[in-house]
Amino acid sequence: MMANFSQLNTVGIEKESALQTALQAERSRDFTPTLQSATGKRFTVGLSSGTSGNRGLFLVGEQEQAGWSGVILARALPNWRDLLRRPPLRVAFFLRANSNLYQSTDKRGIQFRYFDLMTPLAQAERALTDFQPQVVIAPPSLLALLAKAQQVGTLRIQPERLISVAEVLEPQDQAHLQTAFQCVVHQIYQCTEGLLAVSCPQGSLHWQADLVAVQWQALGQGRFSPIITDLWRTTQPIIRYRLNDVIQLSTSVCSCGNDWQVLQAIEGRSDDICYFADESGEWRVVFPDVIRRMVLLADAPVLEYQAVQSERGQLRLAVQVAEGADFGVVERTLQESVLRELARYRCVVARLEVVEGIAPVPAGVKRRRVVAKSI
Repeated sequence: MMANFSQLNTVGIEKESALQTALQAERSRDFTPTLQSATGKRFTVGLSSGTSGNRGLFLVGEQEQAGWSGVILARALPNWRDLLRRPPLRVAFFLRANSNLYQSTDKRGIQFRYFDLMTPLAQAERALTDFQPQVVIAPPSLLALLAKAQQVGTLRIQPERLISVAEVLEPQDQAHLQTAFQCVVHQIYQCTEGLLAVSCPQGSLHWQADLVAVQWQALGQGRFSPIITDLWRTTQPIIRYRLNDVIQLSTSVCSCGNDWQVLQAIEGRSDDICYFADESGEWRVVFPDVIRRMVLLADAPVLEYQAVQSERGQLRLAVQVAEGADFGVVERTLQESVLRELARYRCVVARLEVVEGIAPVPAGVKRRRVVAKSI
């Protein structure tokens, strides 16, 4: 789709022009410039690194931008109907890149402040404490750092809601964040291709069926990848576009009364499916969520981890352990958990390595706890 960007957008904007505008915004950290079409209309252009690391251009017109703002206000922010009758709702938004799309929500009744993920954490903590946001929108890896700062007292805020974006939000992380901030944690599932799902007041993540039509491609073991058609974007049409995300669908009806499909979990990318040989020597699929469960069920003092499969059949677990923990004990516990979980699938591991220490994730790069490099 990126290779044919110039032909696929409907307003005659060339890919190279859009790409250069987006790259200049990334370099300067000034995300306000727009592109003008031959008809004189202005368009916002953005660049997404994507979880896969592949650059994706998106292009939206003013009417689409206004529609997106309305959806976000109505479905993601608390008490939106009261916005005009109360002091401005203060929203702090952390992302790798800002956009006119996001700034379009900074209207009467809402005070929106963008925080660059490249901002040093101590500086962000001071600015947040001064701003006192009622809503904080950020990737869960950044929210976890803010939770730690809140607990040690270098950050002092009382948000009404946290909204997780851009990365997989795992259940244990959600519970930790809710405890640290004493507020609900909701999600927005969005990508370059569309606004896909938003948490309802009950906390269930609903597919936005009036915005994006979907066909679910079965991957096996109750997992699916979405094939999407955006129903409202016309500047850059998205028609039957297959995402490589791995989704678990809920079979329950949400008590909020909305019958749109509830997503049980967003596991990550289908690229990060791992493979292990079963008893007969056949390769068997092991989804990212199973890998995560191996770590969580070990009941070891692991603060952070990353599982990497560089070759089929092998697994490398890099872990950060709690201060004072015996790494030898942690190592044995994790190895036993991995072998036990694989045995449930009648699989074996050719090589298993547990190492202490995780390389820090560079600012602006999405955290991935499960990474498969095997073919």
